[in-house]
Amino acid sequence: MRVVRLHFAAIAAVCLSLLPVAQACATTILVYHSFDVRTSMSISMAAFSAQLDYLEQTGHKVISVDELVSCVESGRNPPEKSVVIAIDDGWATVMKAFPELKRRNLPFTLFLPMAYVGNPYCPATLSQADIDALKAYPKVTFGNHSFSHSPRLARDEAFAREDIRKSVERFRQVVGHDTKYFAYPYGARGEAYTRMLGEAGFTYLFVTGDEPVSARTRLTAMPRVAANRMSLALLASVLRGHEALMAKAQPVPEAAGPLLSATPPAGTIPRNVE
Repeated sequence: MRVVRLHFAAIAAVCLSLLPVAQACATTILVYHSFDVRTSMSISMAAFSAQLDYLEQTGHKVISVDELVSCVESGRNPPEKSVVIAIDDGWATVMKAFPELKRRNLPFTLFLPMAYVGNPYCPATLSQADIDALKAYPKVTFGNHSFSHSPRLARDEAFAREDIRKSVERFRQVVGHDTKYFAYPYGARGEAYTRMLGEAGFTYLFVTGDEPVSARTRLTAMPRVAANRMSLALLASVLRGHEALMAKAQPVPEAAGPLLSATPPAGTIPRNVE
C-alpha cells in the first residue's frame, strides 16, 4: 500500500512540474497631482512627457485600474512590466496633461476630492465642463478621494461617516455614476474609516507605499508611488527595483496559488502622496 501511495505521489510531482509556471509580475502605480505649476506636488509637462517616453521605450505597458484590480481579485499577477497612472486632487492643471495622455491613447485614473471639483468657487480645480470633457474619453476612470480631503478622516469616526456620505452623493452629481475606487487622503487610514468605506460600497482602496501591486496585494491596501518628483534615473530605479523584488519570489505553479511579494527597501522614493 505504501508503494502505491509513493507511486501516485511521484506521478503527482511529475504532473505538477509540467504545469505552467506563474510569472513573477507586478504593477507599479504612479501618482501625479498637478502639472506645470511651481509647487512641490507638481511636475512639468516636459518631465511628464519624458517619463511617458521612457515607459514606451522600455516596453512598459500602461494598463487601466480596472485591468489591475481584475487581476488581483482573481488571484493573478498583473501583466509583465505594467504600470497604472493615477492623478490625485482634481487640480485644473490636469487639463494640461490630458491632451498628452489622450494623444498616446493611455488609460489613467482621477481621484477627486468632491467638495472642490465642479465647484465654481474653486477655480483652481477641475470645473464641471472639464469633467464632462474628461468623461468623453473612454480610457479615464474616476475614483473618490473623500469630500473634504481632511486629515481628520482617519481619526474622527463621526466626521468620516458624514464625509463619506457627502462624497458619494456629490460624486454621483458631478460624475454621474458611483465608483468602487477610493484613495485615502494623505494615505491616512484607520480601522473604523476603512470599515465605513467598505460599507459605502468602496471595494478597492489605495494607500501610500513603495511596493508594487501583485496577486498577493490586499484590495483594500493597494500601494501607490509618488512620481511627480522622480527623475528618469529614479523612475528607472524604482521600476527595476519592483521587477527585481518580484523576481526574488520563488516561482510556483499557477495551481499552487499566487506569488508572495516582499517589501522593497525604501531608497529615495518620494513619499508625498496626498
